[in-house]
Amino acid sequence: MERTGLAGIAAGVWLAAWVTAGAAGCSGDALAEGHADAGGREAREQRSQPARDDLRIAARPGVDAVRPVDMPTSTATRAEGVCPEGSVLVHGGRLVHLEHTADVDVADFCLDVREVSVGEYRARVERGACERECDDPKSCPTVPVRTDWGSSTEDDNISRLCNGLATGVEDHPVNCVSPGEAHSYCASRGMRLPGGDEWEWAARGSRISPWGTPVAVSEICWGRPKKRAGTCVRGTFDKDVTPEGIFDLGGNLTEWTDPPARSGKGARFAYGASWYARDDGYAIAALGGVGMPARRAETVGFRCAATPRP
Repeated sequence: MERTGLAGIAAGVWLAAWVTAGAAGCSGDALAEGHADAGGREAREQRSQPARDDLRIAARPGVDAVRPVDMPTSTATRAEGVCPEGSVLVHGGRLVHLEHTADVDVADFCLDVREVSVGEYRARVERGACERECDDPKSCPTVPVRTDWGSSTEDDNISRLCNGLATGVEDHPVNCVSPGEAHSYCASRGMRLPGGDEWEWAARGSRISPWGTPVAVSEICWGRPKKRAGTCVRGTFDKDVTPEGIFDLGGNLTEWTDPPARSGKGARFAYGASWYARDDGYAIAALGGVGMPARRAETVGFRCAATPRP
């Protein structure tokens, strides 16, 4: 059964945009036929896909598909003391939105090299550095084990895809976390969630994809050329890495962010493709983020960001 309702509505909204525009607390993928990528994944696959040998994105009117911006081409700056451990410095610039009308200036920021893993999340919760968001604190697992799509029937079906229920996945990214849990985990490291514009800048900048070339079908953790049973070990796909050395912005998990500048406060935003995704636009970070109807999703995780220290 394919997802409908809120997920389908979200997909329709973002598909239309593509066509027409060219709590504190550390609260809280799988063969589901009814599975969808962030914001109504399968519905978006109805649109025509770019030719795989030429994935230049259809730019909005008046903007070249690959417009030059000041994206640094050097490797990441790992100056001691500038960024928290596990993150690298991403130099800012002018982000040209391909699916929206307002470009934005992005300042320098630090971003985790990898998505937060199950093991990292578990260890921090176990030492009390951050807290889970649970309806019943007395029966609150260390790592989230249930989705929250707003439908108990659907959640009963797909929660088995949460990595908190699996074994041998300590170096897989943690999923099924809420935005509040992600915020709290990052805060416990003296960090924060990246803004949507920061995430898109790190993933794409002026490049055609996070790694700078068209999607190579079997070289990122996503749903092509065949469906996956779940997430991948972080950093497995060495082609899915940015010039700064940041892994898995093209696949593995869609990631929670703070809302981009174009959005109002309070919306749940997630960026990028997941292990289940089959849409080129999300894998190459060309479609921007989606407003997520789910509070917890089997395809969504996170990484942390920070403002560089002087």
